[in-house]
Amino acid sequence: MRRGGLLLVLLALIAGGGLILGFVALGGTDRLRTQAAASADPCIAPVPAGQGGAAEVEATAILLGSLNAAACTLGVPRADLVLALGRGDGIDDAAQQLGVAPQALEDAVLGALTTAIDEEEAAGRLTPTTALAVRTLIDVVPADQLLAAVRNDSGACAELPWKPVDGLAAVTAEIGVLTGLRAACTLGVAPIDAVSALADPAGLQGLAERSGRPPAEVEAAVRTAMVASIEQAQAAGALAGSEGSILGAAASVAPVDRILAIVRGDDDPCEPFPWSPTSATSEALAQVALIGVVDAACQLGAPTFDVFSALADPAALATLEQSTGASEEEVNAAIKSGLGKGLAAGQDAGDVSGLIAFGLNLALSQANVLDLLGNFVG
Repeated sequence: MRRGGLLLVLLALIAGGGLILGFVALGGTDRLRTQAAASADPCIAPVPAGQGGAAEVEATAILLGSLNAAACTLGVPRADLVLALGRGDGIDDAAQQLGVAPQALEDAVLGALTTAIDEEEAAGRLTPTTALAVRTLIDVVPADQLLAAVRNDSGACAELPWKPVDGLAAVTAEIGVLTGLRAACTLGVAPIDAVSALADPAGLQGLAERSGRPPAEVEAAVRTAMVASIEQAQAAGALAGSEGSILGAAASVAPVDRILAIVRGDDDPCEPFPWSPTSATSEALAQVALIGVVDAACQLGAPTFDVFSALADPAALATLEQSTGASEEEVNAAIKSGLGKGLAAGQDAGDVSGLIAFGLNLALSQANVLDLLGNFVG
C-alpha cells in the first residue's frame, strides 16, 4: 500500500472507537447509510465503496469488513455497533447500550480487526511493516484508552506500561507506537495523527503541519518522547543494556528523523551519518557507536537494528551471520572498521579526546564482537 494510505488505514483500524473516526475520515454517516442499504445483514460481506483513491478504497474495505464481522459475531446491526462505540464513554458503556458483555464486545472488534489485517497482508495490500504497526497499536493500547485517543480525551495521555513482546521487530514497533502517543500528548494533536505521521519518512514535517507547531518544537517533542520510550524498553529488559544506553544517548543528539528510520527499520545505512555536536562524553561515545553500527550495517547489507541486536546477543549474532552470509570474523571486522570511522568523526569534531580515542582503539583491537558495544557505554 502507498504511504499516503497509511494514515487512512490507521484511522480505520485503531480498534473500537477508531472505527468511528475511520468512518468520519472516509465519509461518515453518508458512507454508512449507503453501505447499510446495500447490505442490512452484518453477516453478509459489504461491497467496498468506490469513492476516492485506491488506498482509500482499500481502507474502506478493511473498515467495513471489520465492522460487519464484529456486528455479525455479536448479533447486532452494524449501525448500532458504530453508534454505541461513538457515543459511549468506554467499552463498558458501549456494551451496555448493545446489550452484550464488555469482554465480548472487545473480543469481537479486536478479533475482526486482527483477521482483516492478516487477510490484507496475505493478499499483499498491506505491507508487513504497516500490518505490524497496526497490530502493535491495537495490542499495546487498552481499548478504553484507544477510545479516549480517538475522542482526544485526557485519558489518552495515561502512561502505558511496557507490554512484553517477542522479536526485535515487535520491540521496535512498540517503541514507535509509544513515541507517537507521548509526542501527541505534548503537542496537543490526536494520538492517531502522531503515530501514523511518525510511521512515514516525512513524518516530522507532517506532524508539524497537523499540530501547527514550528518544526523545531515538533522535533524536540518527538526526541523527548523517543528517548523516554527507548529508556522504557531498556528498563523492561526488551533492549539489552548497551543497546538501550547507546540508542537513548544517541537519540538525545542525533537527527530525529534518522533515529526514527532506524527504529522503523527503513533506514538506509549506506547514507552517511552526520556527526552532531555533543555536550557530554556519554553522548559522544553513543554517537561513535551508532555511526559504527550504521557503517557496519552498510558493509554487511543488513538493517541497522539487526546489527545492534547482534552485538548484544549470541543468537542474534548467529542470525545476522546466516542472513548476510558473513562469518563472525567478517562481522567483527565490519564493526571495528565502522567504530573506527565513528571515533575519527568524533575526534574531527573535537568531541572525543585523543586519550579516549587511543583507549577505545586499543579495546577494539582486542575485544570480541559481543563485547564491542560495552566499551562505548559512557
